[in-house]
Amino acid sequence: MLFAYWGLFTWVPNYLASSDEGGAGLGVVKSAAWIIPMQIGAFFGYVSFGFFSDRFGRKPTFIAFVLGAALIVPIYGFSARDQWTLMLLGPLVGFLGHGYFSLFGALLAELFPAAVRGTAQGFCYNIGRAASAMAPWMIGGIAETRGFGYALSLTAVFFVIGAGLVLLLPETRGKVID
Repeated sequence: MLFAYWGLFTWVPNYLASSDEGGAGLGVVKSAAWIIPMQIGAFFGYVSFGFFSDRFGRKPTFIAFVLGAALIVPIYGFSARDQWTLMLLGPLVGFLGHGYFSLFGALLAELFPAAVRGTAQGFCYNIGRAASAMAPWMIGGIAETRGFGYALSLTAVFFVIGAGLVLLLPETRGKVID
């Protein structure tokens, strides 16, 4: 999931600002106007995830968020020449592409016993961080050779993988934590 996150959001500003490699060509100043609605969507994604996961379960909510991101990100990545589409999809990309992070605090805390909870959470999260360090490099290389649409779409593959992997974990909604 961290690979998808860093691969996508490291390159969105460059995608919006650049006219090369299939970017939107908005320039640095104008692209900020497109990033602000995306960050507002991200805020609402973070905040609403907890309500949804308490209502529908951790796993179904996570899967909905990341599969939604997997669907919307390629459309966003190939919409460089339509500024209205970018503006309309930006908050949704932010909402779905950021909101699922709220799972990590809840689900990881609920998976491990109190005696090892902090260590286990730190280990799991930081293994993901180590793997995701390659994302900006890989996405940048693909953007340079194939264009931003293809590069950003690659992150959708990692969103789908994340949805599949969470199926291997137990549902923790309503469990009593020791």
